[in-house]
Parts: sequence; structure tokens; C-alpha cells
Amino acid sequence: MMQKVFHTRQFMAGNSPAVRIPVSMAFPKQTKLVVIREGNRIIVEPEVTSLASLPAQFAALRPLHTGERPEFVEAERAW
Repeated sequence: MMQKVFHTRQFMAGNSPAVRIPVSMAFPKQTKLVVIREGNRIIVEPEVTSLASLPAQFAALRPLHTGERPEFVEAERAW
């Protein structure tokens, strides 16, 4: 994997330190992120989802699900 490098400076956004990153390095909108401090490094990465989060993910899909399968047409069979 080729590493991308971008130089920036820390600045204050309200009472919090902030860093700007270029759009080409950004995560998709609404991605939950985890910030980890390892010595002199700060790592920002997407939150790892676990099986414990599946019920909430299915609940979020419920409004999109009609309970029908319009692409499925049951054929008459002569058993």
C-alpha cells in the first residue's frame, strides 16, 4: 500500500485542538472514528463494528424493508 503524506498544523476549533485533512484522505461522511494516542503519534481510524452492533444496524434498515420480494415470482409446480 502506497502511503499518502500531507503536512498540516494543529489549530483551535472552539476549545478543541483540530487538524484539517484533504478531501482525498477523508473517510466517508458520518463514519464513526476512533482516536488513539500511541506515544508521540495520534491515529484516527474507522470504528470497528462487532456482532454486538448487528441488531442496531438491522433496526436502522427496517424502514427500508417492505417485507415483500417483488423480484420473486413463485411458479406453479406439478409435483
